[in-house]
Amino acid sequence: MKIKSSLNNPNIGSEDNEYPLLPLRDSVVFPTLIKTFYVGREESIEAIHLSVNKYNKKIFIVFQKDSNIEDPKEEDLYEYGILSEIIDIKQGPEKKILKITIKGLSRGKLKSFFQKDSANHGEIETIPIKSLPDGLQSEALVDVLIKEFKKLCALARMGDGILESLTTIEEEEILLYSIIFHLKIQYDKQIAIFMEMDLEKQFLMVTEETITNQELLGLEIKINNDVKKKLDKNQKDFFLNERIKEIQKEIGNSDESEFTDKETFMKRFVELGIPSQVTIKAEKEQARLAKMPPLSPEANIIRTYLETVMELPWRDSTVDSKDLLYSKKILDEEHYSLHKVKERILEFLAVRQLNPDTKGPILCFVGPPGTGKTSLARSVAKAIGREFIRISLGGVRDEAEIRGHRRTYLGALPGKIIQSMKKARYINPVFLLDEIDKMSSDFRGDPASALLEVLDPEQNFQFVDHYLEVPYDLHSVMFITTANNISGIPYPLLDRMEIIEISSYTEIEKLNITRKFLIPRQKAENGISNVDIKISNRTILTIIRHYTMEAGVRNLQRQIASICRKIAKYIVMKNREITSIAVTTKNLKKFLGKQRFIKHEINKILDVGVSHGLAWTELGGVLMPIESVVYQGSGNIILTGKIGDVMKESAQAAFSYVKANAHLYDIKYKDFFKSYDIHIHFPEGAIPKDGPSAGTAIAVAIVSVITKTPMKSDIAMTGEITLTGKVLPIGGLKEKTFAAVQNGKKIVIVPKENEKDIDELPKITKKKLNIILVNRVEEVFDIVFDKSIYKR
Repeated sequence: MKIKSSLNNPNIGSEDNEYPLLPLRDSVVFPTLIKTFYVGREESIEAIHLSVNKYNKKIFIVFQKDSNIEDPKEEDLYEYGILSEIIDIKQGPEKKILKITIKGLSRGKLKSFFQKDSANHGEIETIPIKSLPDGLQSEALVDVLIKEFKKLCALARMGDGILESLTTIEEEEILLYSIIFHLKIQYDKQIAIFMEMDLEKQFLMVTEETITNQELLGLEIKINNDVKKKLDKNQKDFFLNERIKEIQKEIGNSDESEFTDKETFMKRFVELGIPSQVTIKAEKEQARLAKMPPLSPEANIIRTYLETVMELPWRDSTVDSKDLLYSKKILDEEHYSLHKVKERILEFLAVRQLNPDTKGPILCFVGPPGTGKTSLARSVAKAIGREFIRISLGGVRDEAEIRGHRRTYLGALPGKIIQSMKKARYINPVFLLDEIDKMSSDFRGDPASALLEVLDPEQNFQFVDHYLEVPYDLHSVMFITTANNISGIPYPLLDRMEIIEISSYTEIEKLNITRKFLIPRQKAENGISNVDIKISNRTILTIIRHYTMEAGVRNLQRQIASICRKIAKYIVMKNREITSIAVTTKNLKKFLGKQRFIKHEINKILDVGVSHGLAWTELGGVLMPIESVVYQGSGNIILTGKIGDVMKESAQAAFSYVKANAHLYDIKYKDFFKSYDIHIHFPEGAIPKDGPSAGTAIAVAIVSVITKTPMKSDIAMTGEITLTGKVLPIGGLKEKTFAAVQNGKKIVIVPKENEKDIDELPKITKKKLNIILVNRVEEVFDIVFDKSIYKR
């Protein structure tokens, strides 16, 4: 018998033997055989399109050495492959997956590997196979293979049509590949058969695999028969379990799986203290798993689910420390100042100690960055001896991040809450939800609404994660949240939390924090604990005033770290021991460079049309200059600067108030509100500004420009005004007064209704500032102007 030339020398349809490559994993395509599979990699899909459009549907299939490699290179591929023809292309189960059917044509060798047209290409050399020699030996090889294959067909009860189709094949090579199609052969052995270029040796290898298939099938039949002898007709479930046990015995693994043996499985659930409602669900999943093939995708999903349930804490808890003095000591050691915050935390812990089952409030620490909100939550955990878990909610916009993914696909996971509880190992950790004001929502859901169930004490004892599908009790968890600004928190979520404000640090507080915390910590982190850094209070204050501009101490810590790094570098480069080093205001420039924030001298009298307001930002308080000019126009107001809607309304209200009371003021422009426009500008336009506290400053700027009367330079003000001139209360007074002190102001005008907040201001602030309380904007005018602005 002769082998047809179509296998050894096919007309492959490319003059230079260059084709797009399609890497295939865990599967081998033999000549003349038709195979269907899914393609999902971008390079592979591009190669298929190129094959159809440019290469007459021809494509060269190469086989991967390691199926786990997603982006195979030349070294990851076997050098032999098969030139194939694409017969059919259909859309796969997902958008970016194709289902293709190909037919193997001929073997080839990959001579070179390169990128072209966004796909992998290769130069191919056709490799002929050594045919069977003529004679009795070759006929015997063919007869033995057919005989053994007939035995396999009889064992497997294959239809007669398979054997009949083989009798019509005259070519030995095609006969061989047709038999391979019906055998179960491991991937590495398929590769070995494919890469063997001697047909005689291929026949021997396939005959051996046919006999192996007979033995495996016979073993399976034996197992079935042995099991059936033990059963009655109505014992179907028992039959399946016994079959698994017999298979395990045959492969030498008599240990029963924790998941497949129901008795072992249920005993484990009792030991873990898992609630009955969860146990019922898990028992159903275990029963499904026991009936499935171990390597099926769905079996992996169920096994992962059961592992997650068993790894979660259901009963184990840590014992809280009842020593409130120890808790106070921890808080004082790790955090300077914050007296009101610490007092509230100790009250919270005391109530929890007296009534462990209390449905207490969820604490929410609100304050500027760098003020110690996250580390304070960690200290709470340390003070009461609980595990500490933190998840960041900044940028979270998918509800599944909180509630988990439903188990409808292989990569489904629980939400962040359940994942974190699994890491905690106990049912009562201190759980920090960081940056809760930074969440957002889109088409994937609203994670803030999903948190309502987590943070509501009336609901969280039955929190249901989409992955678990059973209630999980969170009532023992101590939840703490942090935010920079409560305006970013939805009201229903805010309503479930108790707000604890952590305000900016004063210069004296920053000085003490630097001495007690920052310098020792940075010395240790930079390996210079044995070096005595002599740094005066004056030097530290210079760093605070001229190298940082913040409410917290994060940048201050960076500057101290920079000093320590330069000292460490000096020690290493000079290769000498240094026991002490002095950092002074004179040599500070060598450590930190030029000063970054220069305090500008303020003129005794400001320009006409300029006023100084005070604003609160997430970074602390700032001085907000407001400028205004008048020019010919038609009585309009123009606003510039990066301001929000609230400040635009404040400006319009201030302008309307002045316009309504214009008869009171000594206006220097004739027919001002008919013939002139006023332009109000908020400098530093790149910095967003918004909030209801700029009304008085805007009104002063307008009155200043229309009466040509400058205001005093040592005054700053804050407060919103109404159309009738009443001054309304504001928030963030502590941060705003800090900003006034830092900018050399001596007088701050504050709404009368904020009188209660003055008592909470630091003594140093009250000592440096003369705080004047006002009810109406006319009182502000009397204070800020040297001369009368009213008509005589």
